[in-house]
Amino acid sequence: MKEVVVATDSGANLPRPLAQQLGVEIIPLWIQMNDESYRDGVDIQPLEFFQRLKERVRRLQTSQPSLGEFLEFYRRLQEKARSIVSIHVTSRYSGVFQAARAAAAELAPYPIEVVDSGTIAMAQGFVVLAAARAAAAGASLAEVVERARAAIPKVDLIAALETLEYAVRGGRLAWAARMVGNLLQVKPLVRVANNDVGLFGQARSRAKAIRQLLDTLAQRVGDASVHIAILHTGAVEEAQRLKEEILARFRCVEVYIEPVTPVLGVHAGPGALGLAYYVE
Repeated sequence: MKEVVVATDSGANLPRPLAQQLGVEIIPLWIQMNDESYRDGVDIQPLEFFQRLKERVRRLQTSQPSLGEFLEFYRRLQEKARSIVSIHVTSRYSGVFQAARAAAAELAPYPIEVVDSGTIAMAQGFVVLAAARAAAAGASLAEVVERARAAIPKVDLIAALETLEYAVRGGRLAWAARMVGNLLQVKPLVRVANNDVGLFGQARSRAKAIRQLLDTLAQRVGDASVHIAILHTGAVEEAQRLKEEILARFRCVEVYIEPVTPVLGVHAGPGALGLAYYVE
């Protein structure tokens, strides 16, 4: 039996082989598309989802797992480890963290530490990886939690969207609804950090938006060693070109290319490119 098992939700956008290698357990979030419900990354996969987004979608929403789902998830993990560190998508825009805490309270005194990552996608994923690598090295529950919390202020996520339409449709970002009329002819650049999602720039073309992503990365990273995940909502070839340029320009410790998981693609929309990263 393990000392600590690290758990997260599908919003962490972790590469599946890496999650399996480190023993990270993932609870899927939910997507409602038209009259059907899907478990994120289980019943529907990213590329299928982005293709369906191009079709007529009347209803598109996301939701967290129920208390019952979390209880079932944690009870299964109790058989594998003496304690659980459960790291989740930002609590400001999702009820996942609260549902996890409620389930953890139901299962007391079994030790479950629930951590709010304050972010999403592979920025959250890098927090999970920090915890999982500590757990794999034999760290205690307190040490794994400390490693996760120490990683949170370091991670960053920036992205270039094709449109704010999907962020507005998702209903989570009030500022996006206010800005959409002013950004019809430009590509919005957004940043996720410190439990907030905000606009940090805009560009007149897609090429300029991608260039601004790279320039922003260069300003924040400099010559330091960096861990990076390139995220995309169906822009496979552009993501690969971006990876090649990043490898040529930066001192990369690890680089991943991942399609954005559907539960996040609901808000990003097709054609988005993002960079999740942190410096050592």
